[in-house]
Amino acid sequence: MSPSSPYATWAPMKGNTMISSKYCQTLVPPTFGEGLLHLSELIDIALQNNPTTKQTWAMARAMAAQYGQSLSNFYPNVQFEGQYTRMRGTFIEEGPPDVFYTTTAGPDVILTYTLFDFGQRSSASVAAREALYNADWIHNQQIQTVIETVMSNYYQYLYQLKVLKANEASFENAQAALDAANQKFALGIVALGDVAQARTQYLQSKINVTSQKQNVENAFAELAANMGVPANVPFKVHPMPDQVEANPILENVDQLVAMAQGQRQDLLAAQADLRSKEALVINAKRSVLPVVNTTLDLGRYWFQQGATEQYHWTMEFAMSFPLFRGYFYKNQWKNAQANVEKSRAQLMQTELSIIQHVTTAHMNVKTSAQNLQDTEEYLSAAELEFNIALTGYKAGTATILDLLNAQSSLADARSKKAGAQRDWFLSLASLSYATGSLCLPKPEESKEQREAM
Repeated sequence: MSPSSPYATWAPMKGNTMISSKYCQTLVPPTFGEGLLHLSELIDIALQNNPTTKQTWAMARAMAAQYGQSLSNFYPNVQFEGQYTRMRGTFIEEGPPDVFYTTTAGPDVILTYTLFDFGQRSSASVAAREALYNADWIHNQQIQTVIETVMSNYYQYLYQLKVLKANEASFENAQAALDAANQKFALGIVALGDVAQARTQYLQSKINVTSQKQNVENAFAELAANMGVPANVPFKVHPMPDQVEANPILENVDQLVAMAQGQRQDLLAAQADLRSKEALVINAKRSVLPVVNTTLDLGRYWFQQGATEQYHWTMEFAMSFPLFRGYFYKNQWKNAQANVEKSRAQLMQTELSIIQHVTTAHMNVKTSAQNLQDTEEYLSAAELEFNIALTGYKAGTATILDLLNAQSSLADARSKKAGAQRDWFLSLASLSYATGSLCLPKPEESKEQREAM
């Protein structure tokens, strides 16, 4: 199932099977392809297989490793060194020179530790830690992006199926109009022009059906790709309901904006990025300050040719700080300051974008609800108009133009109803995404329920 919150662990589905292509290995539930899949199942499949979440998760792990590396500077550095020396020499005292060989071998253990560095290690560690938070929140945001994308693809696919069904119904209406025109022409009641106009509308409806089948296939392929499933693998989803109730009860925009400011993972990531850059400014300032190190070298040597074993140790305290490096440290500090200003501007842009997103999504929910109600009435009126026009045309009280106009209005009403249903569901998904609520538990869920998920 999906995680109950951005801070909860996601549990993958059990008993998965694998679909493999050349570079893609997709995990799907064992019942995949046998029945109709719910939206929640599509999201679970996407969270296991979508490549973008794998990339952001790998990035988060890499940043965690870098943070661990930054902490290593707080610990001693212990290094082992070993040596083996074989030397040939000559000794000349009287007479011919004497040749001798000497062998020296022994291990050394060298311990180095930074005693004091004016907080350079601490600032570097803080920067790495905030960079890790940034990567984690980017990953959390990408999870919500995948969820929102799959929801959008799902409702877009259902919309295309609805449009196909509407076009097929319009094709049947065009067939009925053509049949009525042919009957009246056979009786000599109308001219051939009525048949020609009705046939033109009939062929146009037929073309629409054929073209819409391609739109359905395109929408399915996009849904499958964003789930991480090869598009040539067939599966079926639950259809969109025929009747949709829309009675939105929303908080005001200011409340939703405040919610987004506390929950949007990309905003939290931008804040962490700014803190990381600020820590690097501090680190750049401290890089010109002294660093005090201590080194302990402990070893033992073995000598050949009459020499004895020897132990040795060396302890050293050293202080170092840069005097001049061609204005390197000054420009390093300027670069860090510029990066802070860049991150601060990015944070501002992210917040403005979120406020815009929430504001438009809030209005879109209201607009979609109203459009859904209006399209219901529009469809009812168009169906009535078509039935009256068809009956009137057969009775001779309406012209072929009246019938074809009514037919066009009915086709338009069906398409608009399908679009309104899609827009209603998409508006809810968009508002949840805008406020950062896609992965959050419902307010009525208790802590025990969330922990049990």
